[in-house]
Amino acid sequence: MKSSRYTKMIRSVMQIIKRARIQPYLHKTSNHVYTVWQHLILLALRQYESKSYRMFTSFLEECFGICKCLGLSKIPHYTTLQKSAARLDIAMLQKILESFVIHLRIKKIFAGIDSTGFGHGQSSYYYTKRAKLRRKFVKLSICADMKKQIICTVKIRHRQRHDGIDFEPLLKKTNSILPIDTIVADKGYDSEKNHVAASNLGITSIIPPRYADVPVYKTRGHYRKMLKRKGYDHKSYHQRNKTETIFSVIKRMFGDNVTSRKISTQNRELMYRVITYNVYRITRDCLLILYDFYTAFFHR
Repeated sequence: MKSSRYTKMIRSVMQIIKRARIQPYLHKTSNHVYTVWQHLILLALRQYESKSYRMFTSFLEECFGICKCLGLSKIPHYTTLQKSAARLDIAMLQKILESFVIHLRIKKIFAGIDSTGFGHGQSSYYYTKRAKLRRKFVKLSICADMKKQIICTVKIRHRQRHDGIDFEPLLKKTNSILPIDTIVADKGYDSEKNHVAASNLGITSIIPPRYADVPVYKTRGHYRKMLKRKGYDHKSYHQRNKTETIFSVIKRMFGDNVTSRKISTQNRELMYRVITYNVYRITRDCLLILYDFYTAFFHR
C-alpha cells in the first residue's frame, strides 16, 4: 500500500507540474543532469518522509521504485537537493499550488481563512523556558477550499501581525484563480473592512462579530450590525473547523517546526509542506476510493 502511495503521489505531482507549465530546466545552459520536475518531486517526498537531506538520500538508495518511476539514472547528492530547494522561486511554487484547484475542477470555492505558527530556532524548548527567552515562530496564513480541504493560497510572515491584515490579499488572490462563493473565518478576522472587501467581490462573508454582548446600536459597521440583527448560518460557519484539521494534519505529518535558518529557505520549506499536503490529500481520496471498491467487490 505504501509503494502504491508513492507511485500515486509521483504521478499526481507530475500532472500538477505539467498543468502549471513549469519548464523542465531553469536555464538552457544548465548541466541537464536532473530536471526541475525531479527536484520538486524529491523535495515533496522528503517533506512527506520528514527526513533530513542526508537521511533522505540514504532512503532513496533503498527505494528502487521511486528512482525508476522518476527516471533517475543516479541518486542526487544531498547538497544538490539543498541547493535546488533554495534556488526554486516562490512564484513558481505558488503557481504549482494554484494548479491544484484547477486540477480538481472546482466550480466555485467555499473558502476558509485561518493562520497558525511554526516554531524555528536551534535552541531547545527546555533551554528557552529556563532562560525565559522569547520563542520565535513563522506565521502561516492560508485560504483553503472547505469542501476538498485543499490549500489554494498562502501568506507567510516572520513578525507578529494581526490576522486581519492578510484577509484581503488572500481573498483577492484566491478569487483570481476561481470565483469564491462564500468565505468563513473566525472572530480574529472580524472587521468591517474585511466584509466590505468580500462584498465588493460578490462574496458572502461569514465572520462572527466580537463582543456579542454589545448592543447593535453601539456596534460599528453596516455588515457587522447586519450579522448581529439577522444572525448567520451556523452550519456553514462551522465548516471553518476544517482549517484546523488542515493545520493538524500538516503538523502531525511534517512537524510543527521549520529546520531552515534563513528567512528565504524557511518560506520555501513551508511551501513544500503545503504542496506535499495537497498531494497527500488528492492521493488519499483516490486510494480510499480504490480501497472501498476493493472491499465491496471481493468481500460481498
